[in-house]
Amino acid sequence: MKTFRAFTMIELIFIIVVVGILAAVAIPRVERNGLIEAADQLSSHIRYTQQLAMNDNKFNATDPNWHLKGWRIKFTGTTYEIFDGSITGNNIGEINRAGGTVTSEFAVDPMNPQKFLTPNAPATTTEQNKKLNLANTYSITNIALGGACANLPEANRAILFDVKGRPMSYHGTLYGGLFTTVCTITLTNEAGETAVIFVQPETGYVGASAAQNPAGGDILYTFN
Repeated sequence: MKTFRAFTMIELIFIIVVVGILAAVAIPRVERNGLIEAADQLSSHIRYTQQLAMNDNKFNATDPNWHLKGWRIKFTGTTYEIFDGSITGNNIGEINRAGGTVTSEFAVDPMNPQKFLTPNAPATTTEQNKKLNLANTYSITNIALGGACANLPEANRAILFDVKGRPMSYHGTLYGGLFTTVCTITLTNEAGETAVIFVQPETGYVGASAAQNPAGGDILYTFN
């Protein structure tokens, strides 16, 4: 007579419980946090602006307005874009889209070469990158600049980098000089939570503080 070995019902239930506990412990909770994603994205794009400036030297000792041609990241409300001002008329640069006649060239999105790092015109709808509109994408309600960037006017706030990667203030046609203190960029979401990005003087190092709730007690995330 043949006998068959098998798990009892109690053993099966015990295994299921153990597997469930292991899954709950081992698998991290994946929760989307728009504030953290926005801060990560903006930090990366500030570093990318610095990289573009270091790779594409605009400095000219004989031109007092050389800074007008430099790579910069400009903030408008809760949006931002990365561009330089070296292109005029039909003199198309190596990064500007073919056939353009704009006075500035927008940076190509390194994650999607079909798009440019601007959420606005003059790029076409298909070329615009809507992720740079932090309000629509990540529910960011405010971008506040402080420290070395505090005096930049709301209408034209930009951080410019030189060929050494050093950050400097810039707005309109006014060159504010190299940063001597830390520039802070504070993002606030609909819940009142904040994350602060800082740009160090001289080195241009970009990092971020812990994101906190309105009471300032609960740390949501820390990144550098």
